Amino acid sequence: MTGGNDAMAGIAASILGVGVDTGLLAVLLLSVRFSVAFGMSPALSSHGMPAMVRVALVFLLSALAAPSLPGSLAPGAAGWSASWLMAAVASEVFVGMLLGFGVHIVLASFAIAGRMLDVQIGFGIGSVFDPVTRSSQNVMGTLMSLVGVTLFFAMDAHLVLASMLARSTTLFPLGALPDFADPMPLLSGAGRMYAIGLALAAPVAIALVLSDLLVGVTSRNMPQINVLVLSMPLKVLVAYFVLAVSVRAWAPLLSGVFGMAGDILGAK
Repeated sequence: MTGGNDAMAGIAASILGVGVDTGLLAVLLLSVRFSVAFGMSPALSSHGMPAMVRVALVFLLSALAAPSLPGSLAPGAAGWSASWLMAAVASEVFVGMLLGFGVHIVLASFAIAGRMLDVQIGFGIGSVFDPVTRSSQNVMGTLMSLVGVTLFFAMDAHLVLASMLARSTTLFPLGALPDFADPMPLLSGAGRMYAIGLALAAPVAIALVLSDLLVGVTSRNMPQINVLVLSMPLKVLVAYFVLAVSVRAWAPLLSGVFGMAGDILGAK
């Protein structure tokens, strides 16, 4: 068993080009950073992917980023102690959450837009299982979440996330707590999430308001018509039609949003 551990340590040292203890410590901290960043992104933390595959992916990316690690360790890593290691792991969790924050904002915006539309369409009384968030959501919320994940990969946002992970080793030394010169990009992120959700839902919401006005005028002039029976299918048809038409306008909106995390990283 000891021979196997020595062999693994030798492999780690040859990959990193540094001491065995320093190399294994760097891989450990970087794995914590990457795993938290992936966990913050529903598109990459899907429960449909086996846990062993996710773990292997994290360690593979850590090994690929290893050549840039020798100069990226925070002061105190050479003679690290148990207390320093606990503080370093906590700081890596924070950095990982920061890296996944931008992607999470975009995908959460789709869910918020879907919930807004559910209330207006009348789907709020029913719910279905959402495979993205692993929770029970309304119909439009589930649909918008799936659309968001599809656009995430279609617009190469996963490559943007990989680039952010690669840059993070130079912007944020491993084991060091980030020191932001301007915290406003972080504080404005939550508000921007609701703003994006409102922008995504606005065309459909306006169309539904106009359809309600049309149904109201029709009911006023023709009181014998059952408004409830007429309005429900009309609102569903209007919502899906306007949603299909407005998808084309989402690309310019989302192209700048995926760079939000890069702005947050640049605030250091």
